[in-house]
Amino acid sequence: MNSGIYIHIPFCESKCGYCDFYSITDLKYQNEFLVSLENEITIYADEYKNGQIFDTIYIGGGTPSILSTEQIVRILNLLNENFKITNDAEITIEINPGTVDQSKLYAIRNAGINRLSIGVQSFQENDLQFLERIHNVNQSLKSVKLAKDIGFENISIDLIYALPGQTLQNWESSLKRAIELNPEHISAYNLTIEKGTPFNDFKNKSRLKTLSESQENDFFNCTDSMLTGAGYKHYEISSFARDEKYISKHNYKYWQHNHYLGFGPSAHSFWNNQRWGNKRSVENYISQLNKNEKPIEFCEFLSAKDLEFEHVFLSLRTYNGLNLKGFKNRFKTEFEIKYKSIISTLLLTNYVEFNEDCFYLTKKGMMLCDEILPAFIKN
Repeated sequence: MNSGIYIHIPFCESKCGYCDFYSITDLKYQNEFLVSLENEITIYADEYKNGQIFDTIYIGGGTPSILSTEQIVRILNLLNENFKITNDAEITIEINPGTVDQSKLYAIRNAGINRLSIGVQSFQENDLQFLERIHNVNQSLKSVKLAKDIGFENISIDLIYALPGQTLQNWESSLKRAIELNPEHISAYNLTIEKGTPFNDFKNKSRLKTLSESQENDFFNCTDSMLTGAGYKHYEISSFARDEKYISKHNYKYWQHNHYLGFGPSAHSFWNNQRWGNKRSVENYISQLNKNEKPIEFCEFLSAKDLEFEHVFLSLRTYNGLNLKGFKNRFKTEFEIKYKSIISTLLLTNYVEFNEDCFYLTKKGMMLCDEILPAFIKN
């Protein structure tokens, strides 16, 4: 399997209260960051360019579209100069609807980016205000329309549901707007309150009340029903594609334990059963690379047990499930026998199903995925 590259751009105009991805709003480090990013890429290129083929690039953040077109082109050129990138590579950039216009979208497309991930989050103004987004609904609609008019043929939009106080009717309205835009891909996430975020502080101080598990399940079912009813394939817990060819190739590398390199502060990499992550600080990232040292915060070798559990965990997040023959070939044991007790319990609750090739979670099981999957680590 070919490998992937992730670039983390750690800058935002403002920080959303729910977001736990590393980013800062102080833009004074932009130029130094780009110099350090170039240095990091060239350091790794000497080690990974020979014989390695990359067919996905994902530029995430933060808000990558906050960079100038020239800066984005500079990054892509550097990757092409240092790594073997296939001609048909999936090249994605995340954009905020409040940070792009027609000329920027044209330039992004001309630079070779062929997939957009647009952070819409909601088509309701009150939801956007609650989420502390810098854009409005009209900007979202305009961004998607402009991208289509310019010629982008692979557009994904992000949406968030189960917000405090949100009604199903409100969410259905957002989904209808999304479906009308007919993007090739939709990512729909259940709002999670992460430690270290302002939203978590609000929750702890009883200033923010999350929905019940039952209510969240209703939103999940509504999302599944409306999007699959509109012709989208629900291929991963939070991911829907209008056609097989629009499934995120880059994200699938994470789920299938394929090799990927991550560049930028807080970016993670996985290679030959080793995972490492960069320093979660722009200043420390820059400082380390000024000394021509890799800016690594942690590094771990995954044991056979770790790899097996992660394989199960990641495979069962997808609707294709876990391939039984592939599991046996990789781990030299039969999944059905090793996990017989867990499987028996889950079958009784209708959380899982088998076919001759795969073991997978049912829709009912998908709703409780994060509660079900940890059981496999105890085996």
